Amino acid sequence: MPGDSRYPIGVPVLDRRLGGGLPEGYVINVRGEPGSGKTLLVTQIASRNADLGRKTLYVPFLEDKEKFVRAASNLLPTLKHHLEGGRIVYVELSSIIRGGVEPVMEMVLEKVRSEQPQLLVFDSYSAVLQAIGSEAEGRSVLSNLFSRIFSKKKITTLIITEGDQNDFVSYVADGIIRLGRRRDPECAFRELEVLKMRSVGLEQNRFLYVFQRGMGIRVFSPFKGSLSERLKPRPPLAERNGVYSTGSSSLDRVIGGYPRGSLVLWEMGPNIPELVYYSPALVSAANFLAQRRGLMVLPSLEFTSESIRPYIYPDRETFEECARIFLDDVLVDESMSKVVVPITGDRNKDLAKWNDVYRELKRLGKPVLKVISLDLLEHLFGKEDAVSILRKAYMSTAY
Repeated sequence: MPGDSRYPIGVPVLDRRLGGGLPEGYVINVRGEPGSGKTLLVTQIASRNADLGRKTLYVPFLEDKEKFVRAASNLLPTLKHHLEGGRIVYVELSSIIRGGVEPVMEMVLEKVRSEQPQLLVFDSYSAVLQAIGSEAEGRSVLSNLFSRIFSKKKITTLIITEGDQNDFVSYVADGIIRLGRRRDPECAFRELEVLKMRSVGLEQNRFLYVFQRGMGIRVFSPFKGSLSERLKPRPPLAERNGVYSTGSSSLDRVIGGYPRGSLVLWEMGPNIPELVYYSPALVSAANFLAQRRGLMVLPSLEFTSESIRPYIYPDRETFEECARIFLDDVLVDESMSKVVVPITGDRNKDLAKWNDVYRELKRLGKPVLKVISLDLLEHLFGKEDAVSILRKAYMSTAY
């Protein structure tokens, strides 16, 4: 590696995966389609390193400073501070770029000599080609900079390109990070992929990301959850009148919670971890039980009385008083007899039992949360009848 130091990206998930950040002296190509967040990512890297006292020379080839600051500072509030403090130096090239390669080269080299930056950003190589009007001259700019700066100085360099088709930049880059939108039949989402990072072993190189005010780009690790032997009780989340918390403060901020009496459908895609399947219901149920509210659960097919023990919350007394779990298997764990409600597969009897349990829990004087897994209903009654039963169960216990 050109150096042992690391330059954090300012995205904790990526920094951990890369052993602390980008290796010192590397040339990193940040690529992707328009609007994918390339400029935001390199600005985030510059801002994070400015926090650590490092200087960035930011070399744009089309965008003017005012537009750049306005666009990025909405998501990165520290950007203006670092520009004013001289930790991020913005180089104005708009007046000389039409003059060809030499004026651009000389200004960049002079700024490198005078500012002595630790980070160098070119935004973007695609704009160089567009402004200069010649791919050959654009390559000449990059080749000259590579021979006179990249290979001789420990300046970590970020080069932005549009799209994927640029073999020359791919060749000179030590690392390649691609941002973009990925679409499948079910949904669209943003995906960040580390295509290359020389001498860095990566167990995971693809991540989902979002734009978040105050943070810039936020990246999410792949889900690798586990359920502890004993769930630790926590205070319930605050709620508004007529709206129940989802049990997750982050989700509450996104959707506002569950309105009283609402029917909420959670759809899960294929090939997801079992704990992800349960997570939306688990956090909501925990928030209800923490307030000694009622909970009725018709779980998925593989759930048995032996599966219940890890989910006891917040304590056994509250759980036995407030929770009822409907199961169609033999009661193996007799200690769960107060909680388990056996179902028979007779739709009328099971609906009547559902309503009886609801009335029992309503005597606590508090709301009751119902969690129903459609796969068990479909297994017992068939697809069409399952929807009919769900509708009746909802209508009879909505309030």
